[in-house]
Amino acid sequence: MSLLDERGSGAISWQRNLAVLWGGVFFACASYTMVVPFLPVFLLQELHVDSNDVNFWSGLVYAITFLGAAIMAPYWGARADKVGQRRMAIRAGFGLAMTYWLAGVSQTPEQLLAVRALTGFISGFVPASMSLVSSTLPESSMGWGMGLMQTAVASGTILGPMMGGYLSAWFGMRMSFFVASLCLAFATLMVVFYVRDIPHAPELAKVKINLWQDLKDSLQNKGLIYVMSLFFLVQVCTMLIQPLVTLYVSHLMGRMDESVIKAAGIIFSLAGIAGIIAAPFWGNQGQKRGYTRILSFVLVCAGTINLFQIFIRDIWQFAGIQFIYGLFLSGAVPNINAKLVEVTHPSMRGKAFGLVTSAQQFGGVVGPLLGGALGEFMLTRHILVLTGIILLSTGFYTYQTKVKNTSEA
Repeated sequence: MSLLDERGSGAISWQRNLAVLWGGVFFACASYTMVVPFLPVFLLQELHVDSNDVNFWSGLVYAITFLGAAIMAPYWGARADKVGQRRMAIRAGFGLAMTYWLAGVSQTPEQLLAVRALTGFISGFVPASMSLVSSTLPESSMGWGMGLMQTAVASGTILGPMMGGYLSAWFGMRMSFFVASLCLAFATLMVVFYVRDIPHAPELAKVKINLWQDLKDSLQNKGLIYVMSLFFLVQVCTMLIQPLVTLYVSHLMGRMDESVIKAAGIIFSLAGIAGIIAAPFWGNQGQKRGYTRILSFVLVCAGTINLFQIFIRDIWQFAGIQFIYGLFLSGAVPNINAKLVEVTHPSMRGKAFGLVTSAQQFGGVVGPLLGGALGEFMLTRHILVLTGIILLSTGFYTYQTKVKNTSEA
């Protein structure tokens, strides 16, 4: 067998798959968000956008990637069921490496917008990797393994801004794109040489992709609809403050300079660090006590913690609450992912992960745009409290409808 065929050559090792794909997912998610701290400055200084238009371009360039990914995720998920998860991960990894290199050489805001849109359309590395891991993990390690994979998503998504902030300060903003490209290329090569997929049924390759039919079939699966809704909501709450944090940190520090960009990157990263610590624990607790029960608990706790944002008066208080908030919110996605595995058949796993990724990416579009719009007439701390209320309400609703009134195994 060739290294580039649908499953690769050699025996499957779920531990090796988990380790390699963890690194790949981390770099894929970090590259998505590493431009957050310096994107407005990059548009101003490198692409010469007028200062009056920079907020508009920042929101557009940032959101367009999530929009493209949201549109294409169901297709790439269905394609993965047809030709194999591993092959889709390799396609997406090398494609993303190319687009980040192109972003580094862009000369106009329109070019950067086009490249970021292409990045979204090419994406699909994360759902393919998640599906591949779930198909090779033993059942006894499912909650722990999916929790560990969530640490890659959470830490990459929120450590990305810190990496981008420091790389831009040390080497220049364009170099940050080139570093992201090289990291993604290296991670994809690791998938080529070390990741092995389960044998793929030949008859599946002959099945035609019908996204409309897939969507109609999915609407009949209430468990999948519930999982998609939760992914969307959690992503909206996570991304709601992305456009506002740098300016909020500037307000708390009383200045706007290079130190603010670094501080904002660190603040973004705290929730990711908390996720690395806590996500495997919450995934393991979900496996022991019930995924939905633990999900409702962490949502209630994360929402309650965010209500304390109303009392924030300095950068240290803000950092502390963000870290504690991340300790609880990091428990949401591994338990949602494990629940997804419960409610879908293995032969439909790629489509399912594609659909929930689409819901998550739409949350990535809605979150920043909604945050920017709310920021026009609300204080940032009030927006943070609003996310707390949303999460708290969702946690209570989940407990009342999915835990208290049903007998979960």
